[in-house]
Amino acid sequence: MGFNEVAFTVITILISGIGYFLKSLHSDLRNVMKEQKDIIETQGKLKGKIELVDNEARFKYEAIEKMTQLEIKHLAEQISELTQSVKKLIEINLR
Repeated sequence: MGFNEVAFTVITILISGIGYFLKSLHSDLRNVMKEQKDIIETQGKLKGKIELVDNEARFKYEAIEKMTQLEIKHLAEQISELTQSVKKLIEINLR
């Protein structure tokens, strides 16, 4: 075995090792990129869900606020009617 054959064998082994390392690195990078893409998609979906829940909560709050205002208005009308009735009753009792 001559020097050239030994050098060729060593270089071939080194290139094979580097190739294997690069192949492994490429595979790992692809996996990381896929995982990152999945994470970004999940974050987008979660952001959409958060916005949906936020909007739903705001609509419910507005509905409760409107109902409360209507109830207060109705209660004020009833108090007004009661006040008028009490005034009439007092007038009748004073006669």
